[in-house]
Amino acid sequence: MRRHIVIERAERLHQIPPYPTREVDRYKRRLNARGIDPIDLTVGGIDPTPHEFVIARICETTRELGRTTAARSEISAAFRQAFSAWFARRFDVDLNPQTQVLPLVGSKTGAACLPLALVNPGETVLLPDPAYPAYRTGTIFAGGVVQTMPLLERNDCLPNLRQIDPEVAHRAKLMFLSYPNNPTGAVADLPFFRAVVDFARRHNIIVCHDAAHLLMAYDGYDPPSFMQAPGACDVGVEVFSLAFLLGGTLWELGVAVGSPPVLAALAQLTDNLDTGLFLALQQAGTDALTRAETLLADLIPRYAHRRDVLVDGLQTLGWKVRKPKAGLYVWVPIPPRYSSVRFSILLRKAGVFVVPGGYMGEYGEGYVRFALNASDETLATVVRRVEQSLSRYRFRRLHPPQFTMV
Repeated sequence: MRRHIVIERAERLHQIPPYPTREVDRYKRRLNARGIDPIDLTVGGIDPTPHEFVIARICETTRELGRTTAARSEISAAFRQAFSAWFARRFDVDLNPQTQVLPLVGSKTGAACLPLALVNPGETVLLPDPAYPAYRTGTIFAGGVVQTMPLLERNDCLPNLRQIDPEVAHRAKLMFLSYPNNPTGAVADLPFFRAVVDFARRHNIIVCHDAAHLLMAYDGYDPPSFMQAPGACDVGVEVFSLAFLLGGTLWELGVAVGSPPVLAALAQLTDNLDTGLFLALQQAGTDALTRAETLLADLIPRYAHRRDVLVDGLQTLGWKVRKPKAGLYVWVPIPPRYSSVRFSILLRKAGVFVVPGGYMGEYGEGYVRFALNASDETLATVVRRVEQSLSRYRFRRLHPPQFTMV
C-alpha cells in the first residue's frame, strides 16, 4: 500500500495573498458563456506591439550568438553606457556605467529581490500603503517586519515622514517609495525627494524608489528622478522599466541605478537566482535608448487620450475622479456603503475587472484601480457598462450613492 505524503506550504506563503489570476480567468469563462465580452483592467502594461527595430536587433544578435561561443547572459557594457548617457540627457545626473547601472530581468524583480539582498530577519521595512504587492512579498520572504506609511489624499498621497515614530525609523533598514505612484497615480516633486534623502541619512535607511512608470507622463509634466536629489546616490537606488521603449511588457527589461554597494548586493543575489539577461534584449534596449524621445513622443499621447476617455467618462457619471499626471492607472473612489471588494464584484458582473484597493493595503480601502491597458473604444465601453451597472443599483436602492474623494 502506497503512503501519500503530506505537502505543506512554507509558512511565509500563508502571509501573502495569491495572485487572483485563476479566479479572474474562471469568471471570464462564465461571462463568455453568457455572451459578455470581459474587459480586464487589472494589470497595467503597454500594448504588446514590439517595434520593427527591436525585432530586427534581437534576430540579428541571436544569429550572431548562434555562430559564436559568446556568453548569452553577460551584462552588456554598451547597454550600461547607453543607459548612463540617456540618464544624463533626461535628468542631468551622471552615473558610473560600471558601478551605478545594473540591468535586471525586470523592474519587478529588482523591487521584490532587494529585501532579500539587504534585510535580515526581524529588521523593519517601511512600505507605503496602498502599494504594489511585490514590496510586501519581498519583505516577508526576507523575514522582515512590515511597517506601513499611509498614503492619504489630504497629503497628496505622499508619506508624512514627520509622523513616522523615531523608534520605528531607527529600526528600519529599508524604505520603499514609488512615483508616479502605483496604485494612486500621485506624483512627487524634488523637494519631497530631498526630504527623503535627509530622513534616510538621519536614520541610516536605504531607499528604493520604484520608478517603473516614470516615463509615462502627460500634459507636458516632467516627473523628477529620485537621483536628482542631492545625496540620493548615497542612500539608495531607483528602478526603471524599459518596456515602454521596447514595445510592451512582453519585452520587459529593468534597470536599477544608484548606490554602488546596494547594487552590488542586489547583483550578488540575482546572479544566484537567474541566468542573467539575454544579450540580444540588452542590445535592443541600447538601440531603444538612442531614440527614446521619439518613441515616447508617439506612445504618450495615445495613453493620455485613454486616460481622458476613462476619466472624463466617469466624471460624466458624477464620479469625482482625479486625472493622473503620469502612470498607467486611475484611482477611483467608490460609494461609501461598499467595500472595495464588493464594488469590484459589482463591476465584474457587468464584465469589467478592476483591482480592489483593499488588495493593495489597508489605506487602499474605499477605492478601486483601473488600468489604462485597453483601447479608447474599449474604455468607452467600460464607461457605458459602469453606467448600466450603477443604474440597476440606483433602481433597486432608489438613493444613488455619493462619489467623493477622501
